[in-house]
Amino acid sequence: MNKRRQYIVDKKFQLKTTFAFIGIVSLLTAFIIIAIALTVAYNNNKLRGIIQSEDQIFQALVVISSRQVKDASYKASIGNMVKDHVNNIQTSDRITGNNRILLIALLVFIVLQGIILYVMLIIKTHRISGPIYVMSNYFREIINGKLPRPRALRKNDELADFYGLFTQMVDSLGKNAKGGVKKK
Repeated sequence: MNKRRQYIVDKKFQLKTTFAFIGIVSLLTAFIIIAIALTVAYNNNKLRGIIQSEDQIFQALVVISSRQVKDASYKASIGNMVKDHVNNIQTSDRITGNNRILLIALLVFIVLQGIILYVMLIIKTHRISGPIYVMSNYFREIINGKLPRPRALRKNDELADFYGLFTQMVDSLGKNAKGGVKKK
């Protein structure tokens, strides 16, 4: 038995079913992504506003303190606080950057999910459309007065019980036909 390489045998059924499932999954996923994106954008915006406000307050305090204080150890403390402040701002910038990267990664993941879902659904619908396609060809042969010799379905094909009933019908037709239907 040779393997069929054409996975789309009933374009209307297979693509309609596949895109209906992908559409539903994409719609639900879009709501989730939009909620996450809005939350990330809101949080990043708030974080930037807080950082700017705190930076202005800190810079003002440093300027005031450095003008009024002549003690070297106090100035060293201010220097350490400035370093900590700069590190905190850089960390906040990394966090907002990581949020953007996470959002982009999520979008890429969703696109990959759509591609994988498409392939899986085409294969699954092929396992339904394949047997229907084969039976449709056999029906045409019967209509044209020929009695087909049904082959076995592929290992993972669906509708095996229905196809078994069909082959029983063809066998019965063959036994009951007395010259009215020609065997292929």
